[in-house]
Amino acid sequence: MTETVVQAGITPDLEGKSIVDKIAKVEAFCIELPYRGQVNFRAVSESKGQYVILRLTTDDGAEGISESVARLRQNGEDARALAYDIDTFFAPLLEGADPLAHNHILAEIGRIKGCRSAKALIDVALWDLKGKLMGQPVWRLLGGGPVKPVPLTWIAHGNTTEAMVEQACRMVTERGFKAMKLKTWKRSVDDIVMVREVRKALGDDIIIYVDANGSYLETEARTILGRLDEYNISFIEEPCKFPDPRRMAMMAAALPVALLGDQTCESLEAVNHLVSIHAVGAVSVKPRRTGITESLKIIAVCEAAGLPVVIGTGSESPIGTMSRIHLHTAIPWLHPWPTEMHFFEKLADDVSAGDFPLVDGMITATDAPGFGVALDMAKIKKYAI
Repeated sequence: MTETVVQAGITPDLEGKSIVDKIAKVEAFCIELPYRGQVNFRAVSESKGQYVILRLTTDDGAEGISESVARLRQNGEDARALAYDIDTFFAPLLEGADPLAHNHILAEIGRIKGCRSAKALIDVALWDLKGKLMGQPVWRLLGGGPVKPVPLTWIAHGNTTEAMVEQACRMVTERGFKAMKLKTWKRSVDDIVMVREVRKALGDDIIIYVDANGSYLETEARTILGRLDEYNISFIEEPCKFPDPRRMAMMAAALPVALLGDQTCESLEAVNHLVSIHAVGAVSVKPRRTGITESLKIIAVCEAAGLPVVIGTGSESPIGTMSRIHLHTAIPWLHPWPTEMHFFEKLADDVSAGDFPLVDGMITATDAPGFGVALDMAKIKKYAI
């Protein structure tokens, strides 16, 4: 008598042979989600945002889901362009593939140049699909545990000191956020005054750091942002747009606060170079551009160098948020710093189905398979573009 062993993602046929569950369908949904109000970024102000939702479905009906914002003035692509890349270049490589042959799939899609956002979407969806096929949460597949609540950072978008102080206090006291990132775009002492007033209002127990989005000139950054040290600021993110990494390294050495790399840290190769020349004192990892797999490698490089890593925001809804929560849960090097998952609070609606485990400014990953997310297809249809 022959004994048949059934593994996750593998179905025995009537003769006892194993048939691997294949990816049968690749779908990229273009949607536009409304915000609760106007949101001011440095490059654009908007009251709604475009997203692409990727769904990989196997022959047996298992689903892997991921999400990416598509903001043309920030990342150079709109939702339709991103969906076109997936449908045209990547779907033919994914359909019929073994969903557990993750590294093989990444190697195959890596042969196509560029398309970083599309590749990241695929990688994240594969992790979700793998967890669902194996009946395990992704944090466990990544070796994490025991599960603890993940504290969140709120990013304040306000045009005045009064607005920033009010928003920071409200999100800490009413929503329980554990850290605050403040936008310093004014290129003047007004930025210092704003940070000082927020620190005074929040006290010393809340983590505060700032993000200039490259708005400062190098001389301004040295003379103005260098004064932030007295307000117990953890990081200064992307103070300038540097013409080359050596100038960035000079700025990192000049500032009294760790320089947090973001836009300059778009790949493993870029991070490895910046770390090697001491151009960053901390790194923002964004799975929207490096997925889960490449993000793990970036985190390892930073850990070897003793540099803090923050999971940065990509304007995620609850769908994108949960993948980042699983990554933070699994990797101890990330634990000292709250993750920048906050944008779901700025959305008036989204396309996720089920409960969202936000309690007192923290999210705790569950034992649900994959990232524990599902789609509300009625809302996908409602917000389709």
